[in-house]
Amino acid sequence: MSGFLMPDIKSSPSNGFEVAQAYYWKIAENRDLTGTFSVFTEAAPMGRLEYRALTENGAYQITGYATASQKIPISDGREDVDGQRAFRGYIFANGRFQLNDNWSVTGSIRRATDRTFLRRYDINRDDRLRSMVELERIDQDSYFSLAGYATQTLVADRKQGLIPIALPVVEYRRRLEDPLLGGRFELRANSLAITRPDGQDTQRAFAYGEWSLRRLTGMGQEITLTGLVRGDVYHSRQNELTSEDLYRGMSGWQGRGVATAAIDVKWPLVGQAFGGTQVLTPRVQLVASPKIRNLDIPNEDSRAIELDTGNLFAINRFPGYDRIEDGVRFTYGLDWQFERSRWRIKTTVGQSVRLNNRATVLPDGTGLANKTSDIVGRTEIRYRDFINFIHRFRVDKDTFAVRRNEFDAVIGNTRTYLEVGYTKLNRDISVDIEDLQDREELRAAGRLAFARYWSVFGSAVVNMTDRQEDPLNGSDGFQPLRTRIGAAYEDDCIQLSLTWRRDYVALGDVRRGDSFQLGFTLKNIGGGDALPFDFGPLALPAKAAIGCAHFRLSRRAASATYYAADSFGEALPRMNRLTAGQKRD
Repeated sequence: MSGFLMPDIKSSPSNGFEVAQAYYWKIAENRDLTGTFSVFTEAAPMGRLEYRALTENGAYQITGYATASQKIPISDGREDVDGQRAFRGYIFANGRFQLNDNWSVTGSIRRATDRTFLRRYDINRDDRLRSMVELERIDQDSYFSLAGYATQTLVADRKQGLIPIALPVVEYRRRLEDPLLGGRFELRANSLAITRPDGQDTQRAFAYGEWSLRRLTGMGQEITLTGLVRGDVYHSRQNELTSEDLYRGMSGWQGRGVATAAIDVKWPLVGQAFGGTQVLTPRVQLVASPKIRNLDIPNEDSRAIELDTGNLFAINRFPGYDRIEDGVRFTYGLDWQFERSRWRIKTTVGQSVRLNNRATVLPDGTGLANKTSDIVGRTEIRYRDFINFIHRFRVDKDTFAVRRNEFDAVIGNTRTYLEVGYTKLNRDISVDIEDLQDREELRAAGRLAFARYWSVFGSAVVNMTDRQEDPLNGSDGFQPLRTRIGAAYEDDCIQLSLTWRRDYVALGDVRRGDSFQLGFTLKNIGGGDALPFDFGPLALPAKAAIGCAHFRLSRRAASATYYAADSFGEALPRMNRLTAGQKRD
């Protein structure tokens, strides 16, 4: 079943009026090809091809865009105001193949010709494109990964030559049972090579062993003992090209030995309250490590650190392998959970104290720099599937100033709902260490359904940071970034929508202003299992006036696992950047 799809109609300040016509070709039951040709009143035409396939052991897709248009190049923070006409495009390909019960291979390619193409043509708003390949072996007790990563930055003021390429990245883990005490061993080995065309190069290898034992006492306490040893070898060069001392390390060969012991005690106390059941769980932890040569070691993967409830009781609260928290520290906290019919409330609060005055590599503004840490907490309130509220905070231990205040709330069902998010970061962190300074942001989105098939929807993102919070930001305390309003009709067969969007930020040849889009989609219905990825709208034959698209795949083919290209975790230093709608637990 092949044919022309309904055209998409759009208007934007960068490209003018747009009409996009697509043709769908069903090559076989497990393969298809969609070609789209777009014409604009203020830009050259653009072509798009998308090929998708399911095989006996996997799935893959290849998508490409191509045009030639006037652009204003943005490279390494410099903007060429004269502009130039050139070929522009974007390729996105990804797939996953299960070679047998244990082995699989995953890959993705994402590359654009320039930093503003994706935004100008409203493809996506990513600030970086990551390409990767990974070979994995997984069984019941072991894991092996051989991978490589390369990233293209789309941020105007970042130099591409300083963006790292990680190849290879090797990880191996194995779990072993302890025949004597009944605990568990975990062995781990890791190797990483990072190169930068215009920056520091680093190679790393380490071996790691951890033993843990969990026991329950007669009074109900849960006690966990942990011991680990690790040996590291590093080599780096051109360290002087890294501007921040905390990240640079010593050039040449460096070695490091690590030994850590920890005891963690939890005591759940269960009782009745307010017509439901509550569980109050005090928790304490003691962790000890000798002094470690952290500053001699390059820091590639442990830069984005901040204390929160997710890492409060972690053995090492740095997010990667390159930095290790040394010394002796005592951490205490409290978990409380309440459940009754249709309601559930969970809250966590805690703090840690270092038991020595040794200098630390933890930078100011992270909540961990001083002997006594800041106080962190998280609360979640849920009523059925109708209300979900999450609040996170970090309070300065000296002044009780709120260093982080963040909440996300969702009210409604799948048809009518309201989502509200708010983030305020007052971290007082040095501009030399992190790119994320003080920020305040408000996010809202909602949909109201009526008359069975109709709905109206809208969303907005507002930057509420003022010049006192960040002198370089330029906001006056209320700066809308994006707003969107629309109406939609959706039944079992079709989806029709009209959307207005306003962008308030211009970048290169991406102009600020109003955009309009009229969309029409034919929906999949009928036989076969639900696919693990969206196979999109299917074409009707040219003679068909109405009806629903129908596409059937074999149950075996549909079982192939598929992943989006940007779902993989980064092995490289992360840009600790606040993005609209980001949720951090």
